[in-house]
Amino acid sequence: MQRAPAPSRPRTPLPRAITRARVGAAGLVALVTASCGASINAVYEGDVRFEHCMALDMEKHVKPTIRKACWEEWTKFYTFGQTRDRVEYARLRMKQLSGASDFEESDLATEEPRVASAVPEPTSALAPPPMMLAVDAGSSGPSADASPDVAAESPESTCGTTCEATWNECKAACTTATCERGCAAQYKRCTRKCS
Repeated sequence: MQRAPAPSRPRTPLPRAITRARVGAAGLVALVTASCGASINAVYEGDVRFEHCMALDMEKHVKPTIRKACWEEWTKFYTFGQTRDRVEYARLRMKQLSGASDFEESDLATEEPRVASAVPEPTSALAPPPMMLAVDAGSSGPSADASPDVAAESPESTCGTTCEATWNECKAACTTATCERGCAAQYKRCTRKCS
């Protein structure tokens, strides 16, 4: 006896909201897999390889050709997502190591000279800026320890020396504050005549 086929149930269409949700989820998955940024794994791998090349640079027993090969590999395959200063550093190291042979001890002799900065480097965030001038701009005259043969004294300085000597003699003879004030007034009058 043959069984009659079971009547098929008519398919009911899915509501539009569910269909749109499925299409939206598929689009989101496609967008995430086709994004244009560096993945976390790519950045991490680049960081690890960069540090590996830096470690090779610190080891003096490693040949310069091996160091150069490490930096070349890093710039060729691991720069995606890395900062510009790291890429420039790797290119500089490749340039420095390009002239080095396996028999040379010092490959750092090929470093480019550093340009002196216009301002001094900061020492602390809380410290005031360092002084830029080594000589005081206000002292244009000869220094105190200069010999008399080198610089002749000006008339103003001779007059000032005389006034100061007179003031010291007057002050030494005084015993009261009123006398000292009189000596100071006499000194001021004397220095006005000098200028």
